[in-house]
Amino acid sequence: MCNFKPSDPSGDLVESSDDLEGMAGINSAEESDADDSDDSEDSTDDEDIEAVEIADVGEEAGKPNNQENPFFAATEEDSEVSDTDDDSDLEAEETKDDPEEEDDLIKALKAAREKKVRNSPPDIKTSELITDLSFHPEADIIALGNISGDLSIFSYNNEENKMQKKLKLSKKTLRGLEFDEAGTSLLTISKDKTFRILDTETWTVKTKYVKCHDSPLYSCASLGPHISVTGDEDGFVKMWDNRLGDTSIMTFKRFDEYVSSFLKMDENHLIAASGEGTIQSFDLRQKKPDIQSEMYDGELNCMGTVRTGTKLVVGSGTGPLYLFSKDQYGLHSDQFPGHPDGVNALIPITDNVLITGCEDGNVRAVHLYPHRFLGVVGHHEDEFPIERLDVNTSGEIVASISHDNRVKFWNVTYLEEMDYDKQKKPGILPKTTIRSKSKKLNQLRETEHQLPSSSRTNKKEFFSGFKEDE
Repeated sequence: MCNFKPSDPSGDLVESSDDLEGMAGINSAEESDADDSDDSEDSTDDEDIEAVEIADVGEEAGKPNNQENPFFAATEEDSEVSDTDDDSDLEAEETKDDPEEEDDLIKALKAAREKKVRNSPPDIKTSELITDLSFHPEADIIALGNISGDLSIFSYNNEENKMQKKLKLSKKTLRGLEFDEAGTSLLTISKDKTFRILDTETWTVKTKYVKCHDSPLYSCASLGPHISVTGDEDGFVKMWDNRLGDTSIMTFKRFDEYVSSFLKMDENHLIAASGEGTIQSFDLRQKKPDIQSEMYDGELNCMGTVRTGTKLVVGSGTGPLYLFSKDQYGLHSDQFPGHPDGVNALIPITDNVLITGCEDGNVRAVHLYPHRFLGVVGHHEDEFPIERLDVNTSGEIVASISHDNRVKFWNVTYLEEMDYDKQKKPGILPKTTIRSKSKKLNQLRETEHQLPSSSRTNKKEFFSGFKEDE
């Protein structure tokens, strides 16, 4: 989650993303505005905002960067060789420079310098901290919400991204976004306790529940064309039917802390996870709570399913992934330790492969049954934690957000062709290693396997072309 965790449940609930100092994209003026708006909690100013379209100032949709390495001085002959398709020119070059006489290090540097064909969209850069994202289930469109209450809609492809619409939905933070299954509606929740449903054809608000909870909203999910569910910072879960007015059709308080996420297991069961370290199942037919798990160490942040929906995977703030058998949510049946830090987000890619977003800033691929890490998919700058993940409708592109005001895209099609038996768990170092956490993470970074989508390279691959001494 995007670290909205209230520091003191008994006192005033605050949002850490609003109150962070020195964070990229958050200046002092924005902080003072947020404080002023908190003081006027009972005012109706926020209620009057009706998806006002605003200019896309400060947004950079992103185009591919084709700039070569500025520290590598290329000669004219190099540029001619790299840009030509004529075989005769290549043969002429080979006669001039015998490749046997070329140093292996130079070969490796030239190979690292070669331009890669882009197979994923370029980064989307924003002026504000991004709090959530959601892919459209049918079109190549992604929706972004930010800390200032703005909603941005982008179309994307491997060449460039284009902003389609930018709307001002709230004076406070947008905390959650989710398209419904058909893509005809977009659910949004904001810190001002308002739940909005937008029509994706006109991008207008078609349903709005103002101050629908007593405390700020934290999570939401679509359960069908008309049914949705929301959770707040105090542990309340409410279900809504947009055909029945502004009164919830189910309300229960099952947690003492915030509701971190929801997952619809099947047509009859909903699972909610919480910051107190428990999950709760709800019977959707009878609209009442069902089974609650035992208390776990640390918050439970995110959920997904594997093995044709028979296993529930829950990511924890302490690192392990807990696996529950379907309809048996009292105690986990298996677990997968190994993440060096908390797991804030996860998204299933195949029936056995998950993508996880970790507190250490890495996006990883994990195979379950058998359990093993596949490697690092990618990372965000300055080791900021990964907060949210989503996958597009084809399952080929994963998007991630952190605190660096960027949306990064990763092409993960290679995961379908991997030999999973040859992978191993990272995070296990010799017993004689240093105990410092920062040094441990640095050592893990050097030993972890980097997958093709990662901008980092594996040492053995870089030096793979070197000749062995005879």
